[in-house]
Amino acid sequence: MGSFCPHPPTSGPPLSLLPRVHLPVRPLSPSARSRGDGVELRAVPRQLEPSPSRRKEAVTSLSKPPWPEVKLPDPAEEANHHIEVVQNVKTLISMGAYGRLFAVVHFASRQWKVTNEDLILIENHIEADCGDRIRLEKVLLVGGNDFTLIGRPLLGRDLVRVEATVIEKTESWPKINFRFKRRKRYRRTKRIPRQ
Repeated sequence: MGSFCPHPPTSGPPLSLLPRVHLPVRPLSPSARSRGDGVELRAVPRQLEPSPSRRKEAVTSLSKPPWPEVKLPDPAEEANHHIEVVQNVKTLISMGAYGRLFAVVHFASRQWKVTNEDLILIENHIEADCGDRIRLEKVLLVGGNDFTLIGRPLLGRDLVRVEATVIEKTESWPKINFRFKRRKRYRRTKRIPRQ
């Protein structure tokens, strides 16, 4: 058994990069021997192993995720859809056919679902005095009977306006600073009243 390449390529990739084809050499047939011909070679190519680029991969969660591919919308089409939705909401609000509105706002380190004339109790100190109107600027969501506007993560300031009035400010639980060092008989307690 030997390797045989009848016509080596003159151009193209070097021979070391080409796949090797193993061709078995067979003896002369009886008719060729009787004619006195030379050596007869028949090329019988052996099945090559598939190259790594053509090898089939097993479908796993790493090669292909189990969920379907998400087709992202066109940005221009999405902007047009956004303008259309905002116009529909504005017409509903101008006609007064929106029902009872609600909003989800982020205020005082928490998220609150608020509607008209709701009271919320916060434990933080704010600089506003009693009777002052404050604007809640971090609005995450606004909705009515027929629509819901969801922010990513917040709705724009020009799109939504949620205001609140400070009704009452009372003194809350005092803040306690407690310092201590173990095995040193060191303990210090400091009470800070909060409004």
